[in-house]
This record gives sequence, C-alpha cells and structure tokens, in this order.
Amino acid sequence: MTGRKTTKVKVNQRALVQKVLARYPEEFTVFRKLVQNADDAGATNVEIEFQTKGYAAQPSGNKATNGTHIDLSSLKVSKWVVRNDGNVFKTEDWDRLANIADGNPDDQKIGTFGVGFFSVFGVTECPVVISGCNHKKMYYEEDQLVVSSVPCKNSAWTIIEMEVKDEQLHLPKPFDLSRFLCTAVTFLTKVNKITVCVNGQLLSEITKSRCAGLEIKELPKDLKRKRDSGFMQVESVKTISQKVQVTLTKLAYSAGSKRSRVSKAVVEKECTNPAQRPGFFGSFMKKAELNRARAISGTTTVSVEYTIYSANICSAPAEDIVSGLLAATKKNPLCNFLYEAVHLSMDQHQRVMKDGSEEGSIGSVFRGVQALCNEEGEGHGSRLFIGQSTAQTSGIAAHLSSRFIPTVERGLIDLANGQVAKWNEELLYVGGFLARLIYERSMADIQSRWLKSPPSEKDPLREEALYIMRCFTFRQSTTDLKVGELLKGAFFNCSTTRSLPILSNLGIRNSQDVRQHHSDFESFMKERPILDGALQAAKSVMLEQLPKEYQVTLYTFRDVKEELECRTFTEKEMIACIGWWVRTFWTAKKQTSGTNPGLPVHAQELLSVARFRSSSTTSPQDISFSTIKKFVDTRPGYSFIQDDDPLPANTISPSFTKSLNADHVIQAFGWEQLTIVDWIRHLVSPGVDPCQDICKDTAFSERVLTMLNTSWPSINATDRETIIALMRDVNCIPTNKGHCQPQEAYFPEVDLFDELPVVQSSLSLQLGIVLYALGVQPYVQWDQVEHRLQSTEYSMMRLAAYLQAVSPQMGDKFETVKDLPIFVSEEGTRHCIRNLYSPHPIHHTLGLPVLRWNNDPACGPFVLQMLDVGYEYLCELGLQQHPPLDLIIEKASSKDATVRQNAYDFFVSHLEDHYRRYDPAQFPNSAFLPCGKGDEPPQFGTPEEVFTSPEWEIFGFRTIHETVPARIQTRLKVKDRPSGAAMVKAMQAKSLPSKDTVLKWFELAGRGGLSAEDLATLSDAKIVPVTHIPLATSPDGTNPESADLLTVAPNKCFYGRPDPAKGHHRALFTYVDYGQKANEFLKTCGAKPNPSCLDIIQTMIENPQGYLDMIETHLVKVKVDKTQACKKYLDDLRQVAAGYHGLATDLRDRMKTAPIFISFRKKPRVPGSSPSAESREYVLKRAHDVLIADDTESHRLFGEHIFVAPKEEVFENFYRDHGSKFLSAHVNHEVNYRGFVDKHDEANRLRCRVLERLKIFLHDQDSTRRKDFHASQWQEECAFTVKYSKTLEISKSLNFEHTRPATSQLLVPKCEQALAGIIHTEGNDTLWVKRQPEKHFKNIWYDVAVALCRIIFTTHKTHDTLLLMTILEADLNDLRHRGYDVDAIWENFNQQAERAVQSQPTPEPDQRLYEANGHSAQPLLPSFSSFPDLPFSLNYFKKKDQPNNVNFDQGAMEEMVSRALDMCKSDADMCQERNRDKSKGGKKRRDVKYCDSRTDLMRCTNPMKKGMPVFKTHGSGEPPESALERFSSILQELGKLFGLGPENLHIFWQPDDIELMGFNRNKAIYLNLAHYSKKHAELPPNDDSQTITYTAWYFIIAHEIAHNMAFFHDEDHELLFSSLAQSRLVAFRKFMEKKAPNAVATIGGRQRRAD
Repeated sequence: MTGRKTTKVKVNQRALVQKVLARYPEEFTVFRKLVQNADDAGATNVEIEFQTKGYAAQPSGNKATNGTHIDLSSLKVSKWVVRNDGNVFKTEDWDRLANIADGNPDDQKIGTFGVGFFSVFGVTECPVVISGCNHKKMYYEEDQLVVSSVPCKNSAWTIIEMEVKDEQLHLPKPFDLSRFLCTAVTFLTKVNKITVCVNGQLLSEITKSRCAGLEIKELPKDLKRKRDSGFMQVESVKTISQKVQVTLTKLAYSAGSKRSRVSKAVVEKECTNPAQRPGFFGSFMKKAELNRARAISGTTTVSVEYTIYSANICSAPAEDIVSGLLAATKKNPLCNFLYEAVHLSMDQHQRVMKDGSEEGSIGSVFRGVQALCNEEGEGHGSRLFIGQSTAQTSGIAAHLSSRFIPTVERGLIDLANGQVAKWNEELLYVGGFLARLIYERSMADIQSRWLKSPPSEKDPLREEALYIMRCFTFRQSTTDLKVGELLKGAFFNCSTTRSLPILSNLGIRNSQDVRQHHSDFESFMKERPILDGALQAAKSVMLEQLPKEYQVTLYTFRDVKEELECRTFTEKEMIACIGWWVRTFWTAKKQTSGTNPGLPVHAQELLSVARFRSSSTTSPQDISFSTIKKFVDTRPGYSFIQDDDPLPANTISPSFTKSLNADHVIQAFGWEQLTIVDWIRHLVSPGVDPCQDICKDTAFSERVLTMLNTSWPSINATDRETIIALMRDVNCIPTNKGHCQPQEAYFPEVDLFDELPVVQSSLSLQLGIVLYALGVQPYVQWDQVEHRLQSTEYSMMRLAAYLQAVSPQMGDKFETVKDLPIFVSEEGTRHCIRNLYSPHPIHHTLGLPVLRWNNDPACGPFVLQMLDVGYEYLCELGLQQHPPLDLIIEKASSKDATVRQNAYDFFVSHLEDHYRRYDPAQFPNSAFLPCGKGDEPPQFGTPEEVFTSPEWEIFGFRTIHETVPARIQTRLKVKDRPSGAAMVKAMQAKSLPSKDTVLKWFELAGRGGLSAEDLATLSDAKIVPVTHIPLATSPDGTNPESADLLTVAPNKCFYGRPDPAKGHHRALFTYVDYGQKANEFLKTCGAKPNPSCLDIIQTMIENPQGYLDMIETHLVKVKVDKTQACKKYLDDLRQVAAGYHGLATDLRDRMKTAPIFISFRKKPRVPGSSPSAESREYVLKRAHDVLIADDTESHRLFGEHIFVAPKEEVFENFYRDHGSKFLSAHVNHEVNYRGFVDKHDEANRLRCRVLERLKIFLHDQDSTRRKDFHASQWQEECAFTVKYSKTLEISKSLNFEHTRPATSQLLVPKCEQALAGIIHTEGNDTLWVKRQPEKHFKNIWYDVAVALCRIIFTTHKTHDTLLLMTILEADLNDLRHRGYDVDAIWENFNQQAERAVQSQPTPEPDQRLYEANGHSAQPLLPSFSSFPDLPFSLNYFKKKDQPNNVNFDQGAMEEMVSRALDMCKSDADMCQERNRDKSKGGKKRRDVKYCDSRTDLMRCTNPMKKGMPVFKTHGSGEPPESALERFSSILQELGKLFGLGPENLHIFWQPDDIELMGFNRNKAIYLNLAHYSKKHAELPPNDDSQTITYTAWYFIIAHEIAHNMAFFHDEDHELLFSSLAQSRLVAFRKFMEKKAPNAVATIGGRQRRAD
C-alpha cells in the first residue's frame, strides 16, 4: 500500500544477554556450560586455566612460571581460558555462535536453546573462540554484539579465552571449583579428565573411570517397566562401577574454601530457592569468610567409588507429543536413550563423610552444596541431571540423569509446557522405577545377611536398613514440589505387590506383615513382628508416605489368639491381655449396638486357650481361665477389698480387673461380682486370720468400717439389715475405752465438756453414716447446750461438729442458730456466721473478719481443705469462703495500692470458679482493669474503656496492660473492640480530628460492629475532615476556601470521581478519597460515589445563584469559557428533570417556589444586524416566572420581553409540572378583517374541505393536549362558517406579569398581515380567509392550519401545524398513497358521532365497595369514545359489517388478553438497564400520562415472601411483617386467578406515598404494600372487608397487566383492561363466594388510582 512505513524492531543485545545471565543463579555456571559443550563435542580432556595479566601477555611458546610461589589469596586474574580436545567447530557451529537462541538441532547433544555459551559474558565483555583455523572475537558495539574473524594457525584444541571484565572478580577457590567439577563429570559421556591450572601451575586434576556394566538379569516381576498408558519402557538395567579421583596440589589447598566446614551439631543450610541465592557469579564479587586449610605437605589424591544404575529406555511417544517436542526444542525425541541413577551405599556414604573430617580440614571435595553428597544433616540434596546438574532436587538420596527437557536457564525441568511436561513426567516415572529397584535390591541384600547373622551383629544391619529407608524417604523437592510428588507416586505405584520391605524388630519384612507398635499389645505380644524401635524416628515421614495398601496395620484378634495358643503367659502378660480384650469387646459392642454375634464366640475362643502362670513364690502353678467364676468390682463406690484381703478360691485377684469396668468384665467373660455381704460374713466367721480380726485389730476394723461407710449408700436395705445383724453383737467399734459394741459408743461432738466415752474423732468424721446405722449415739439435746454457749469458752471446731449432729433434730428452730452471735473471730469478737470469713490469707489482707478455727489443740492445726467436715458444714451454714463479686471488684478498685493489687490478683485467679459469673457489663464504672505499656506504673480503667488491641487507642480508648496474659484477658472478658455505639460517641466527641486519625477510624469501623442506628447517627455526624467546603455542604450557602481543617457529615460526601463532563461538581460537592477501605465505610454511612438527582436539587434549592456562580468560578480556574456555565447548569438540571418524579412531595413543593429554573430571553437586536446574529441572555427564575415557548410566532414577537424554558421536551415537561405556563395561553389573538367578499360557493367548498381533513387529522392525534373539541361539533353549518375578506390582519398582545422589568405597562399589541384567522363567538366559529388569486390560493393553508390548531389544542407544536397544513393542501388520493385509510377514518368518525347521540347512561354500581376506601365508584366496563390505532392496532378487533354499532371480534380480543398475561415477567434481579423507564408509544403519545415507575427500589432484608420478591424505597425502613404476610397471601390467591406465579408479582414498600397502588415496569407488576396497609389492613375482620380488599386488588392487578401491551392511560388501555377484568370475573365471583360467603357487598365495580 502506498505510503506504508515499516520499522524494524530493535533488540538491545547487551540487555538481552544480561537478562539471560540473570536467570543462571548458581555458581560456576560458565564452567558448567563450557564443560557440557566440550562433552557434546566429543572431548575427553578439558583444561581450565587462570592467567594473570603479565602471564597472559607472554608469547605462547615462552610462558613459564620460573617456579615462583603464587599467593592465590591476592592474585589478580585477568584471563580465564578453557580448552578441550573435542571436534573443531564446523561452519554450522560458527553460525550458531553468532546467533542467540539458535539451539543445536542434533538430538544426541544436550544443548537445546542456544543460550548456554553466552554465560561467558558473566566473566568477560569480549570472549575469543579459537578452533581449527579460525579465530573469532565477540564484543559489543553500542549494545549490539558483533563478531570479528581472523585466520590463525590450525589448532587441534578448541580454546575459549575470557578477559576478565571486572577486577573484583576473584579467582574461584580451586577446592570449591574441584568439588563442583568432580560432580559435573558424573554423567558426562565423553569427558574423562579435567585439569585446573593457574599461570601454567597445576591446581587440581579430576579423572573419571567407568567399569564395564553388569546387567541385572532378572528384574523383579512385580515392578512395572512401563507406566499405564505411558510411552517409555525400561528395556534393561545395568549396574556400573564408577570411580572419580581428584588430585589437589598444595597450592590449591593454600587458597582454602569459601564455605566453612559444617559440623555435625550445627548445619548451615543453603536456601532452596535459586531465586534467593547469590546472583550469577555473585560469590566471585564479594569476599567470603575463608576456611584456611591446615598445612599440606604436598599433593593430595582422594577418590570415591559408587554404583551407577543405567537403564536402557525405549520411547514411542504419540504424534502430538512428537510435534510438540519438535516445536519446543527443534529436535525429534529420542527413541532409545539411557537413564542413569547414582545412589551411595551406607559404606560409600560414610567414607565420603569421613573424608576431610580431620581437625583443621576444609572438608571433602565430594561433600557440599554442589557436590556428590550433602553435608551431614542437610537432608537429601540429590539433583536431576541433564548432562550437568540442574537446580531441581529429586527429594531422595539418588541423583537422576536423563534427557529431561529443561527450562531455558536449565535450572529446572519444564512441567508447565503441554507436550514437554508429558515427556518429563514419563521420565520421572522411570526415575521412580529405578529408585524402587535400588531400594528393593538394597533391602533384599540386608535381609539375606540378617538371617545369617547372630543377634550381636544385627545392629549394624539395622542401621544400614534405617539408612536405606531414610535415603528413600521422600522429602520436599525444590524448587518444583511437583517433581518430588511425581517421583514418589511412581516409586509406590510401579509395583503390583502393594507391599514395601521395611525394617521390623525381626528383620526386613513386608509392610503388610508388620504391625504397628501399640502399648496395649507391647506387654504380651512377642511373636508378631512390629516396627523396630529405632524406626520410630523415621515413621512420621516414610511410613506415613506409604499408600493405603502398603501401610503397616494394627494387631488383629487372630494375632492375639495365635499368640495365646503358642505359649503360656506370665501373670503380668495376662493382666495386660485381659485389659485389651475387655476394652476391645466393649468398643466393638458399642459400634455394632450389641448386635455382633461374633463377640461371644470370640470371648469363648479366648477363654478356652488363655492360661497363665501364677506369681506365687511358694507354689506357682498354671491357671486356666476356664476355672474362674467371680471377680471383685474395683470401681469407686463398689470396691471394698484390697489386694491383700482373703478371697474365695473361685474369685480372681482384684489386680487382674481393678483397672477395668466391671460391667465390661461381666459382658466380656461372663463372671459374677463378689458381694459385700458375702465378704462380711466371711470376716465374722470362725477361722479368720487373727491379723485381720475386726474385734482385735484396730487398724483392720477401722478399714472395714471405712469400707462400709463408703459403700453404705449403695447397699440395698436387705443387705444393710443383714450386715447390722452380723455386727450388732460384735465389739467392732474402737473408742477411747477400747473396742465396744455399737450401741455403747457416742460420737465425739456430743462431748463438748469431755464427759462421755466417744468414738475416736477421726472415725466419727469419716464413718458417720455407718456408725449411726450400726447404733452409735449421735447427739445430746440442744436445750442442754444453748444457754452455755453465751458465756463458756469452747472450740469452734467442736461447736461446728455438734451443730452438724444436732441440726436434723431441731427442725425449723435451727434457723435461729444462723443469727446467733456465737461464732468467734480471730480478734475475739462474736459474730453471726454469715458475717465471718474463712481463715484465708486474702481475707486478712483485705481486712475482713476471719473465723477463729485453730484454737483446739486436741484437733490439731487447721488445714483449709474441702474434706474438713466441720469446715464444710460451717460453709454451708453461712461462713464466707471468699469475698463476693461486688466486694472483690470494690476492693480491686480501691485507692489503696496494696489492697487493690491483692484483690485484683485474687479476682483473676478465681475467675473460673468463684467469679465465673462475672459480667463486666455489671461494673461499667469500676476502674480496676490495668492498662498501659512497658514498665510504667499501670493506670486503671473500666471495662467500657479498656480493650485488648491498642489500635482502638486512636478513638481515645485504653489498652489492657501488656503484662496481663492473653488467657487472663479472656477470662476478664476484655473486649477485642468497642461497641458500635461507643465508637460513634468517641468519634462525635473529637471536635476536629486529623485526616490520619479519621483514616484509621474509618478502616477500623469498617470492619463491622456498627448497627443501622449507629450508621444513621454517623451519617449526620461531622466527622469527615476536609480543607475545602463546597457549596453543597457549606452551612451558609457560601463556598469558603480555607487551609484549616473543617469537618462535614458522611452523607454530604462523595467518594467517587466525577465524570469529566461533571468536573464542576468538585466545586459544588465534597469529594473525598481516603482509600478503598475507608471509602467503603463512608459508603455504609451514606456517602455516595457521585451526586444523585436528590443531591443536586437540594444544593440548587439552597443557593441557586451560588450554584451557577460556582460553576463559572470553576470554569475560570480550569481555563474554560465561563459562558459554558449555562450548559453545565442545564446538564445538572436535565438530570433533575429526568428523575424528579421519585422525589419527596415536600421537596417538589419547594422546587416550585425556588429560582432554580434557568430561562432564556432574547436580547434586543442591534439595528442592521442579521436575524442569525440574534443573542440571548439567561437567568435563574422560579417556574411560574417562566413560559414555555409553544407558539413560535408569538415567541418571535415577544421573545425580548419574556423568559422561556429551554426548548427540550424533558425541560418543558419539567417546567410545566412545577408551574410554568404555555406562551400561547398568555397571547391574545384578535382577528381584524375589512371588506367582506361574497364568495358563498367557494367558502362552502373550503368549509367542507376543512371538515373532512380535520377528521383525518384528529384521527391520528391523542386527546391529552386537545381542548374540549370534536369535529362533529362543526357539522352544523351554523356552528362553523367560512368567509372571505379583502384584507385581514391579526393583532397579538402579551398578557403576562413577568415581562421585561423596564416595561411598566402592557406591551403594545403586534399587528401582522394574515391570510386566515378564526373569530370565536358563542355557538359559532368563523374562519376568515383573505381573498387570493387562484394561483396563490395554496398560500393560505399554513395560516388556516395555525388558526385551526389554536382552536383544537390547548398547546400545539410546530409539527401539529405542519401536519395539518399538509393534510389540508394534499389531494385525497395523495393522502391515501401516504397510508391514510381515508374512507375507514370517515366511517369511524360517523359511527362515533352516532354512538355519542344514541348512548344511554350506564347504571351506577354498588357504591359500598368504594366508599369504604374513599374512592369514587367507576363502572366495571367503561364506555369508550374513541379507539386510536395502537401499535398492535386494537381497531383491528372492530367489526365493520354493522354500521350502527361498535362490536368487537371476541376471539381476537381473547388472544390479546392471553398475550398480555403471557408477557408478565419477573423483575427480581433489579437490572439497572431494565430499571430505566422506556416509552412504548410514538410521538403522538409522548405526553400521555402513564403509571409512575419507581427506579430507586432496593431489596429488603427478607428478599422473598411466598415466592414474591420484596423491595423497599431508600430510607423507608423494613416493611411490617404482619401486613406483608397477609398482603402476600392475598396476592398469591389473586395471581392464581390470572394464571400468574408468585415470581410474576412484586411487592414494594413506599410509605411516603400511600395513594400509589402499583406500577408496571418492563412487564413486571409492582404492588404497594403501604397502600394496602393504610386502605385495607385496618378494615374490620369480616367478610365485607375481605370482599372490598380482594375486589380492589383484583382490578389493580388487571390494570397493571393491561400495561404490558398498552403503555399509556388511553382508550386502548381501558379496552384491554376491561377485557382482562371481565375474562376472569366469573372465576373471581366464585372465589369470593367461598372466601366471603356472608358478604353483603356485591362485586360490581372497580377502583384504581390514575398512577
């Protein structure tokens, strides 16, 4: 194409190379790349030499070191040289060298992407390559690489020379470089020797040698050589022994190592993320802490031998994979290749770990980050190799090498690129296969040696097995976790046996045969192999990685039975076995709800084979469980026998069952319990051991009585009587007089004065129940004691015991004891018991009266324990154990620091017991919570002002002191945040917050916690700081500019950005931006993104002129002509005009009287100027001061004297609704004629023409703008006449009070010549026409049309005049061609005229239905005067075969009714686009009033009711639930009559306009709950009220359905509405007869509001 200009894309090659280098994060990258390139070239030897500047300058043949000592630590290297003896460069090799990213297409070579060589630019700016006869040098010219070439002497070696570009690039440590190189040669195919020199002196030499491979003849058959649906198969595997030998000179050692030697205790781990490691050659750029080697006498040679598992792989990928790999690598995938793995045995690994471990050594070249092995403790550092190692680890202790496809920087393998990822995943499966093969062979070798080894030699084998398991325990691979996951999956899934050999206590066993160690089985299961104890450390990693089929399981019942069958248990083992079986039996029974029939069978199997050897030292014997019938129930409350008590022969010792549930034992074994009666009978029978005689041995008798006392409540009455009878005559009660029978002894508390023989005190307190039951005397009468307590000294402990004993006998009289001052405090004063506190230190500290308790030497020292019977009794009596909650809070709020601290400490330490019912809300004014920071003395605050988080301090709240632990904060119920009301109060209290403060406020408050009331309060609160108060928020209507901070309310703010066209809004409204979070909070507080219609009109009303002035000021600031202010004001007013229908009534009333309406007036024209140069002025006026210029001619005449509305329909309607009148209504027309011309025939023809054309014109016009005029009114000749005159003029005068202010009188009428005019008199309209020659007669039609429109319309448009003029002057045939059905229109006109004459009044319906609602009655089927042609043409339904009556095609009308019902939709989604009102009528219906459609609805909290969507208007609150419930039921029933589902009816709540019944928006019907609530919900609950309510809403729904096809309230809507109502009327009558059978009212009318 001519003129096309093309530009080449330029690449900054220097920047490109630098970015390539940045993607190589690891050290020694340049050597990695060059050594690999040498291997690809078939080299067997590689030399690396570092040269100083002086050495490099010498001629090649004369270079010598002269034996001088070189200090490597300070050596400045100027050139690096790398040589190899591989194939010399070919032409294509040289071409690739000069092209970045031009990879090697040879599929046998490792290189792929063609960027590896450019790693040399990390060292030099101008590398030199010498190969064969070519000498090429690369360097930069203005950031572009160029290659210069010169011939040279033929060289058998390929040489890469790199002049160091940075003097700070230190010589790599020879030791560290050798460590890297001895790993680099591991998987190289050709290179066997690498030499490192400096200035010709040897530093190190690495040689590699491989032995012939030994093929594994029989691979395990259970290992799958190919993955399911995979394309790589392992054909064979060889084991190859490889040896790597490293020679390090003394000079190499002298440089030390950059890495410190890692000890066993502390291991410095290198970051696993390559992106976070030092950058390319970063280690050369900084000085590391060197680890100097100990003195080395000479050259040192070390070596390592290991086994390589080399697998031959056959690959057959699908075509899509082949094509994908070819596209990605420019190579075809290999069909056969090797896959090699290196794993060091434990011996090999230990030798590597031992190498370089001597004191002072710098380590081993085989151990380190990039070495063959990691340092001890660093985990698995093995990597994936692609010739050279990558940065990707394998996750196990095995290096894997194969033809992986890497990412560009070769640090990772590509698992993201589609077909490349499939290739790499296949290779990872093979890696998992090789790892499994190595693992199983290693474990099989250990097992074979285990069986031959004595126990003393098994520990080394156990350690070796653990080593193998640790090596193949998968760790997280880095940097791509997926690599390790894929290898692990292949490792476990490549075997069909689903079992893995692992270490057990009995050697190497399959995991399915090994059991998990479990404490329940440990003591009696000895034959089944379990996980070896040494394996527990590895269990959490490797064993948990086992798939479900591999896992080590728990013991089974069969395992236990086999163990019992094969040997006799010891007593200890049998106790453990019994415990296990009882627990197992009961658990299984619960899980099967007792329906497992196998449990009893298993129990019998167990009892039949269980036997143990008793532990008796005198006569041990084997005891079979089949002889045991009873056991001792050892449960608390049931236990009454100790282990050394004598038992019947058929009762098993309690030691067997004491830890078991007795019920479980009974069900598990079928044994019976030994009863206490049997045991007491045994104790009192002859032949009892004297050491256990209850009549002689005090200790034994006390133990028996203690047991009886404990068990007594659970012993039934019969057994109690038996025991009492057995012991009544036995001296079994120990007293101070010796053993006595029960009835001869007394309780010690009876003896207040040491007069009676009593039971020992300890026994009376512990054994009161059984002693009383056996007959011991309990008390002395109260009357004998009371009078002595007022004067006698006595022990409080004895008094407590006595009162406890005597209280049951005193009855109601005992209540007086609580009020007697008989209880002594430590100060010696007497008090009522409730006024004393227990002797706790806290009570002393707080100064409370404390009970004297330890004044009885006979009772011993007081110990505050709950088991102290007397103390507990006094507590029950009323003794205060701790301060009550209100008292402790009062003390914690004390001004005394000591009291306060002790009270607070006691309070917080007992929040979970004494004060667990603490509620901070009950102490809002108690300042006891410590708050503050650091070591400063704490302050104290109330629960309402102290919180856990310091972020609330910005509100003025306090933070709990940091020394208070989190658990105490929780117990204190310290709130995380203040309440919403508290935040609101705090924000309101701050008089002038800073912006930073408010920003934090808003972010915190925006997290939630504020109620609707809180948000409403904040909405009006002046809390938003601003430096500029626009007009909308200025209190006095001005607009001050201030640098000081001022505040405004959120509902006066806007957080969005105004549209560019609305930029002036920034001067009028307050725009803020505090960030997303704060803006979201402001939104909840009432802020909006941009001003709404309501905001604009409110601002305008407050200061209309100021609003306009601010726009002008803004335009001046932004350097825009301020005359554009009018346009900007009109744009805002247009927004108001489009949305004012939804504004509140009072606001609309204010709008009518406010000078907000911009109006225009023509300026007087300068004499001599053209009409096109006319200019106008604009001012703000009230609506009634402005006229609507509906008459163009009048505006032309009087435009300089009046202000008119903008000439847009939206403005004209807006101005008219608020008080503006039409200009035509204020202009008086006076027709003046002279010289009557008698042309009767011509006048009659003109009259007929006017009448017939008026019929056509009026047929296509709506009636809303029409006066009370109908063409039939002029049918009579006397009603309308036409006359001719010689001259005709029309005088127009303006009668409007708001004319130009300078005019004090009415304007002089304007007289103009005219061709036609109408003089209207009572009963006659005369059309005067100026006589014209025939050839000019057509000129009259415009004036005739103007005159007629003035008679027909209240206000007419220019297009009305032009249309009528066209119809008047056009021929009838022309009109027919233009689409006017002239004949049909005339016929319709005639029929309407006849019907108007013949029509009879319609009978009045029953008024009762409407009088109750305050509405006038209307007929069910209204009469119709006209039927305009709707878009769907309802006139179509009129039958034309009957000239005298209007009839309708019923079938077609029913179809229209059905269509209207089918069009009903759901508007529940409230789509913004659908919310916009869309007029369905043409121009002729534009001014017809239609139902008001609300667009400001929002969903309620409860968005649905009986399937109907529920909405509300903004600011109206939630609808009343009861009214909503009833209203939705009514609508649901009525909807069914019309065949509408609940989703087709929508409920909305608009309480500020109860007269609005509903509206139809986008064919969705909305019904006002507020109208129902006001008009119907409050009616009496009777059938008449139901009839009124249902009838009203029946017709309202029908009315709104009709709007689906008839948008306007015109004749067409009336026709369709009536047909809809009539179509369901019969069904509605039947429904109401059932709903309200007793209703007196009849259904004969309808009501609706003209909404």
